[in-house]
Amino acid sequence: MAQACSCSSSTKLVAVAIVAIVIIGGLTMYAYSHSNAALKETAQWGLKSTAGAMAAQINASEIQGLQPGDENTTKYLAIANKLRTMRSMNDDLINAYIVRVNATDKTAVFLVDDLYPVDPQGSARIGEADNSPDKMQIFAALSGPTSSEAPYSDAWGSFMSAYAPIDDSASDSNGNTYAVLGLDVAASDYVKSTTQGTWILVTGAVSIIIVLGCLYVFGRGKSGDEKDAATKKNE
Repeated sequence: MAQACSCSSSTKLVAVAIVAIVIIGGLTMYAYSHSNAALKETAQWGLKSTAGAMAAQINASEIQGLQPGDENTTKYLAIANKLRTMRSMNDDLINAYIVRVNATDKTAVFLVDDLYPVDPQGSARIGEADNSPDKMQIFAALSGPTSSEAPYSDAWGSFMSAYAPIDDSASDSNGNTYAVLGLDVAASDYVKSTTQGTWILVTGAVSIIIVLGCLYVFGRGKSGDEKDAATKKNE
């Protein structure tokens, strides 16, 4: 009888342990996924806000008339320096550039890259095609700030980007977008900043260990009490 009682208690403890692990594990993963989702949404909002603010500081007249080969002209160097200055206010940004978009034939070409002339080999030239996988987000930016849905890779590296429209004229607008401003953040930095929920996983794991430890101690104590009771009964 004592043996049957002991087996029944052990079975109950195992069942309780399984239920506890499932519940804690489920709650942990729920909290982790929602935490990361909130961080990603915040990061994307921040990127779009920054792109919008920077684009508003650019007058279309500063980039109108730029032609391939104008990279060393005073006009080009002035706007490239302006982009670098604004970008330097946010250490996470690694590149700022301006793209001219043709909504008719769905093409996009670079007008200005702030890495020139600092990094001539790593910068895009005027008229160079922008074949980013983010093409849909770039075209969507004709009507308002957008951002990458997820980090992507292209010929230049792996990034998370944001885009915002540059109005045809800051002082006398007819409501048209002349070009699109782009900002890049390193994909690795974006992933690192949006996966800060590791502590949630650690907390969940610790909770499971504590529960299992308590059940083990409780099980041993109960098993000992049952043995003592059985011994007294036999006497």
